[in-house]
Amino acid sequence: MAMPERKNSNRPAGKSDDGMLKGSGMALAELHKALKALAFYPVSHPLREEILLRAYQSIKGLMIESGLSLVVHRSGLSFADREEKIESSRMILSLAKELFTREIQRLSFLPDLTYSDFMAFITLLAQEPQRLIAEGGVARFLSLSGITTIVANEINISAVFTKRASGGPAEAFFPGEGLAGSDGEAGGSSNRNTGTAVDAAWGESGRVVEQQPLDRLDDLTAQELFSLMEKEFDDSRYVRMANLLEGKGCSLKEDGGFDLLFLMLLGLLNQNADATRSEQQRDVSLRTFHYLAGGTMLEHLLDHLEDESFKQKEIVYLVLHHQGKETVDAVIPRLVASDCQFARKALTTALLRLGSPAVPALLALLTDGNWQVVRAAASVLGEMRNRDAVKGLALTAYHADTRVRLEAIRALAEIGGREATMLLLDLFRDQNKAIRRQVILWLGVTRNESALQPLLDLVLERDFAGKNLTLKKEALLAIGRIKDSRSLGTLIRLVEKRHVLFPGRWEELKLLALETIGRLDGKESQDFLRKIASRGGRIGRASAAVLQNLGEGTRGEND
Repeated sequence: MAMPERKNSNRPAGKSDDGMLKGSGMALAELHKALKALAFYPVSHPLREEILLRAYQSIKGLMIESGLSLVVHRSGLSFADREEKIESSRMILSLAKELFTREIQRLSFLPDLTYSDFMAFITLLAQEPQRLIAEGGVARFLSLSGITTIVANEINISAVFTKRASGGPAEAFFPGEGLAGSDGEAGGSSNRNTGTAVDAAWGESGRVVEQQPLDRLDDLTAQELFSLMEKEFDDSRYVRMANLLEGKGCSLKEDGGFDLLFLMLLGLLNQNADATRSEQQRDVSLRTFHYLAGGTMLEHLLDHLEDESFKQKEIVYLVLHHQGKETVDAVIPRLVASDCQFARKALTTALLRLGSPAVPALLALLTDGNWQVVRAAASVLGEMRNRDAVKGLALTAYHADTRVRLEAIRALAEIGGREATMLLLDLFRDQNKAIRRQVILWLGVTRNESALQPLLDLVLERDFAGKNLTLKKEALLAIGRIKDSRSLGTLIRLVEKRHVLFPGRWEELKLLALETIGRLDGKESQDFLRKIASRGGRIGRASAAVLQNLGEGTRGEND
């Protein structure tokens, strides 16, 4: 007898009077919960699997015969292929923001979506946005993973700006329905005949411009030239228009016409991405973009990034991403000068969004004469976690200024890998104790298992003068952060060994060693703590306290 199919409680109940699909908001909220659960719950936690399965069932429940296709916009999400509306809620807005920051304009789930494909997609989505974007975007990762049941189309940045530029409210800055034409893809040929964001932006205020002879192009305004470029197929005419646009764009900069110029930058990026254009046109469009986006225009965009009230940073990041080295050179001095945490975060994000192309420019700044510039560059390289930066940071780790050295050590630890770890271990014996403490701290924070044995050796080494007692304590804390069970045997020997010389110092280390043992998972570590607790005395009481904090292994530790 066939088993009945499990009913999905999240399946929408039908269309309401206001056109909303009942239950759609609740069903899609499960997708947002799944994204958060992946980051919050460990792999073995039962709630993690339950939430992910519920989200998968909710997506399947929303599907029609062709699947489920969603469009991302400022007010939340909408269906791309059906009349009903999606109920709005705080979770839907948060989900829309998560998708937009990963440059997803349209998300489609096909009818044959499998749970394994869904899991792989959620795992991908949980990664840092800047890493995803720097390495090619969600669409590229889906392709590399062989996932064909989920399609993520990237943002048509020109269309994103349409509402804003045409005088709409700032909240309408994000893309809405019909964002990128009927096929939902950016850079398609349909834009040539149906108009563009720039056309919409100046609308009736600009006169209609028909095909013009080459000798009359000089008489056109910048926006008129750009309108013709959008529809131009001939390479020689396109190049001529681009050259003229560069000159007229400079005049716009001088007159403060940054809003209009920004529209053109977005349009030029779309032309560069348009596969129907010739290679020459695409190259020229990118050249013109670089020319117009630099100088005062770049500074204008960075001013907006540092303004906390400016809400459209994602669009600016898209533009800055294409400016490469010039963005690095403009951002670093601002990072050095800024004492505003919000501004520093926004500027750092701009550099992170550049990804690998920014690394050579940042490495060049490591030799700058200003220590603040060097420290800022080292900090960003660490956050990028790009191993090409290790050789440059190796020299910076021996900089004349200790503040720079400390930042270089943090960066090397965050990058990780064999080469970076070897450099850090070499600094174990540095004459500067602040340097040694920084190395120990960050090897622990980054849970570098390759550093485990050197840290254990440091704890056990002879130190008759007690000069390294603080470093030994730091090493025990780092071992606890690494949480490698291979350290248990050495830690047990440390606790059980009797020391005739300097017993007070060793007792301090034993107390810390007990806490470190408490951080290690496994029955053996808890059995040892119970054994020591039964002996009484200061060490026994400390062991009992560790067990109590652990809840005898039932409560777990929030590291």
